[in-house]
Amino acid sequence: MTPKQDLARNTAYRCLFEVLENQGYSNLVLKQELSGSSLSEKERSFVTAMVYGTVTRVYTIDFLLAPYLKKGLESLDASVRTCLRMGAWQVLFAYGVKEYAAVSATVDLARNVCPKGAESMVNAVLRKLSSEGEDALSKIPAKKTDVRYSLKSEIAGCLNKWYGKEKAERIMEAFLEIPDVTVRPNAFRVKNNEDLIVELKNDGIEAIQDPVVSEALDIPGNRMDISDSSAYRKGLFSVQSLSAMLVGYVASPEKGWSVLDTCSAPGGKTAHLAELMDNEGHIDALDANDIRLKMVDETAERLGLSIISTMHYDCTYLKDEKEKLLPEYDLVLCDVPCSGLGLLHRKPDIRLSMTYEKMQSLLQVQESILENSCLRVKNGGCLIYSTCTINPNENENRIDAFLTAHPDFECVPFDDKLPKNLLSNPRLLSQSKEGKMTILPDEEGMDGFFIAKLRRRS
Repeated sequence: MTPKQDLARNTAYRCLFEVLENQGYSNLVLKQELSGSSLSEKERSFVTAMVYGTVTRVYTIDFLLAPYLKKGLESLDASVRTCLRMGAWQVLFAYGVKEYAAVSATVDLARNVCPKGAESMVNAVLRKLSSEGEDALSKIPAKKTDVRYSLKSEIAGCLNKWYGKEKAERIMEAFLEIPDVTVRPNAFRVKNNEDLIVELKNDGIEAIQDPVVSEALDIPGNRMDISDSSAYRKGLFSVQSLSAMLVGYVASPEKGWSVLDTCSAPGGKTAHLAELMDNEGHIDALDANDIRLKMVDETAERLGLSIISTMHYDCTYLKDEKEKLLPEYDLVLCDVPCSGLGLLHRKPDIRLSMTYEKMQSLLQVQESILENSCLRVKNGGCLIYSTCTINPNENENRIDAFLTAHPDFECVPFDDKLPKNLLSNPRLLSQSKEGKMTILPDEEGMDGFFIAKLRRRS
């Protein structure tokens, strides 16, 4: 039986093996492993930090391990490779873990999960890396920004091309920060933020008022799954990033409106629109994935929102689907599939999965959704286009191309819809006045995001 003191590292090992070797999603793997686990809250936090931390730093870790491996990391058994990676993270990046303890515990783990005798090699490699400590990081060549910030070289190259070397490095560094969890109170069930703070405290969760978005609460340094809390189950709040909340503010839907949400799952923005409409009107929430669409239904039910109707539609072919949908809507939301590069600090799996080729393939999908969805916007109605990436080709360049092809649409300023504290940034103030805005993670401490507001001319 696994010793009690090794339970956390064994759990982290299983998660990391699934993510790094079998392309599992870290959030889903963690949820599955921690559900019903006997681990303490402290141990759960340690496991979560190790999994996200190792995935985030994996390219840096692999580079630093390479000099100590005669045949290279890829030649090793997958179990050994996983142990070395998680051991290296503990030695180089973990807070509050003694280096000798990290090495010893990882060697014990390797003895249990790796081929016989592999623990000796794991011990030798980690001890050498431990002896270098922070000096190992300082030996990364200055030109190797991809290694220093743990990115694929093609992704780092794109950031350099889009934003210039100096700005790109600030962005890459911001993507190494651990983001806070942010929540948005359900106005139908919570009178004010103070009441929700009390409810969360009763669940053992400390929350504070966000300084930028008055509606939001921050849960600093929290990696736990707060969907396990009683306040969440009672529908008192939604977990949503600050950047994603801005979509609802920019859209500013009114009571009684008809709204089409073309890519609605998992339903956070859909629910926000419904709440802003005081649950009066109608929202057709579409998605091409039935499993994810079910999440929209579950979100609406949990929050007590009755105006959301979900339907399975592939919105790249929306113009061919005429039954069930209205001919036109007051508001159409296109929160399109994207490369997700604005979420590298929140969803480290994107570091592993995203490629330049995938980014290019998404451009056609985004164009198709826009082309089909714009047909459903009534005269004088609005179309919101949003992504969670900072790739100009998926963002402002996509909107510029759309406007060139559709002179019947125009950009609408939305600076008056944004939190005042956000507009202290001159760049965001200027862009929001033009009707399209990119949030960069190194400036506001928020997820990288893009929002454009368009209106069909009457």
